[in-house]
Amino acid sequence: MKTKVTLPKKVTIGAFDVELVLVSHELSYHLAEQQGSFNCNPPYKVYLDQDIIEAGGKDALNLVLHEMMHVGYYQYSLKDKEEEFVVNAYGNFLTELMMRSELKNWIFSFGKKI
Repeated sequence: MKTKVTLPKKVTIGAFDVELVLVSHELSYHLAEQQGSFNCNPPYKVYLDQDIIEAGGKDALNLVLHEMMHVGYYQYSLKDKEEEFVVNAYGNFLTELMMRSELKNWIFSFGKKI
């Protein structure tokens, strides 16, 4: 029997500590009209639709990765950068996210379930 890996409450990415906050589906869709959101002002937070995260699977993984890409965009100051710079930054960011961050186990826990 596999143990369910839970989403961490925070992710350390480089010099950033990003809190992951689950919000109700009602708040997410009816007030914010989105599934997730990154707050790029300290304290850094990513808000995620609780129903999607609790359901797990590819939608949860996609949502978390999507919001973390916003973190990378902000962290590496990618606005108005050339393609090779952007690709290199995201390669570095994803490597750190998947190999060193608190999200590593959660990301890879899906394995063949997706």
